Amino acid sequence: MKKLNCLVIEDQIPAQDILIGYIEQVPNLNLLGVFISPLEAIPIIESGQVDILFLDIHLPKLSGIELLKSLKVLPNTILTTAFSDYAVEGFDLDVLDYLLKPFSFDRFLKAISKVPTTDVLAKNEQQFDQIFVRNKGQIKKIKTSAIEYIEAKGDFTLIYFEGKREVANVSLHKLLDVLDSNFIRCHKSYIVNLKSIDKIVGNQLIIGDGKIPVGRSYKIDLMNRLKMI
Repeated sequence: MKKLNCLVIEDQIPAQDILIGYIEQVPNLNLLGVFISPLEAIPIIESGQVDILFLDIHLPKLSGIELLKSLKVLPNTILTTAFSDYAVEGFDLDVLDYLLKPFSFDRFLKAISKVPTTDVLAKNEQQFDQIFVRNKGQIKKIKTSAIEYIEAKGDFTLIYFEGKREVANVSLHKLLDVLDSNFIRCHKSYIVNLKSIDKIVGNQLIIGDGKIPVGRSYKIDLMNRLKMI
């Protein structure tokens, strides 16, 4: 299967590192380059080599929106920004998706799944049927499809699944890196399986007997992921 060439235009080093790490985890993606200045990236974009452009909006000399308006041919573009007020303008320019920082690996996977190609994520998703967690000298296997939600507790996490709870010595961030796109961070201390949500009451997700808080900074991403009619 042909790999998709990715180009990152981002002026913040931590954000660059996150995107690079996410791209490297998906076997079907290939990183062409990383740029701070959009002007320096224009020749590569115009060469037609770029399959997916990850584009920050706030950039030096030329904004991401201004760059898109200047291009004659647009690559598949995913906007990244810390500000939600550019979403409408971005979609008016036919971008694929809009990632609001900080975004998780599963939200990243959701965005690239919109690239018009055949089964971009098939190989990647197959890697996440199960996870192995370490605690007190033991390593235990947990089926990811059985996980309902995960809670951070100090230096540990509590994984809730099939009416049970497993303590794991691993961070939420690390878990998001290995869980599939059904999982999303809804709060600084919680990850939920979208398939396990029974209902939403105010700013709480109800999963069985559990009541999971929804953090303000995560709410927009969560609501975008839910299929509401």
